[in-house]
Amino acid sequence: MFLDDDSDVLAAAELVLTRAGFDLLTAQTPETAEGVLAGGGIDILLLDLNYRRGDTSGEAGLTFLRKRMDDMPHLPIVVVTGHSGMAIAVEAMRLGAQDFVVKPWNNDRFVASIRSALENPRLPVPAPPPRDLNLERSERDLIRLALERHQFNISQAAKDLGLTRAALYRRMEKHGL
Repeated sequence: MFLDDDSDVLAAAELVLTRAGFDLLTAQTPETAEGVLAGGGIDILLLDLNYRRGDTSGEAGLTFLRKRMDDMPHLPIVVVTGHSGMAIAVEAMRLGAQDFVVKPWNNDRFVASIRSALENPRLPVPAPPPRDLNLERSERDLIRLALERHQFNISQAAKDLGLTRAALYRRMEKHGL
């Protein structure tokens, strides 16, 4: 699917990509693109970053990109931009786009970028494991780590934990260590 407000760009892309063996769905507004994406079956998103004549900030496209990465992190995205410049394209890559193509594009480079994104999808970053926020278990684990680190030298472990030896003994007894 290609989201671009310029119908001529969409027509050119459709011609190039159809000849390369792709089927292309198009949208000229983010709202239309949302509907197409919601229908499923989309393998890749080609994304322009500006949707209003004269707007070259890329902010609308970056907002759309952020939402797509949140909702569909597995979907390969190639940014296709003509006016936003390299800084915006780099920002898009940082946000999760796999590649960018500058308009007017070289047809071979355009197709190669799309094929590469489809063949080598970016793997979503796994969510960090949940942290144990139980204070008692955390304290017990920290004491155990300090004791192991200092080969069960109570004085050194207490110093490492910022405790007196007596306080460390009390806490070790409390946790059955």
